[in-house]
Amino acid sequence: MNEQFLQRIEDIVTRLGYECVHVGIRTDFGRLKVQILIDTLGGINVEDCELVSGHVNRFLDDSAELPELDKGRYYLEVSSPGIERPLYRLTDYERFTGREARIRLSGLLEGRKTFTGIISGIDGDTVRLLTDGAEKSIPFGIIKGGNLVYRFEDEDTKSRKKGRKK
Repeated sequence: MNEQFLQRIEDIVTRLGYECVHVGIRTDFGRLKVQILIDTLGGINVEDCELVSGHVNRFLDDSAELPELDKGRYYLEVSSPGIERPLYRLTDYERFTGREARIRLSGLLEGRKTFTGIISGIDGDTVRLLTDGAEKSIPFGIIKGGNLVYRFEDEDTKSRKKGRKK
């Protein structure tokens, strides 16, 4: 996919006042799917998605760069990254230092393809992850995918933390 084309979509999202978490274009059931993940400090609602969708739709319909997009032969999905936000860029790992993440690798590292732990930072092109009581250095180039991990607390756990008994 043309990086400049994807960058133009990111620019539209940014001009509208949102963070563009990800733009992806792939074939899904024989049609092109344009997926855009947006975020903002206050969170994303349906109106935010509709606004971005309208602007990006106009751009895609007017764009002659991809013949596959001609005459609406695609579908557009605009959504929030969700509570277990995907991590696409090295800067995402840096931004979420101190948070728990699950990282999937394209190959084996120390006999494993998946690590879950606390992001402790980045060094150059390496993500540092505190997992299993040790810090692992994971080259960004072998990361297939990653996302934040959200742990739900049940009401019983919340009550004990506050010193109340149920």
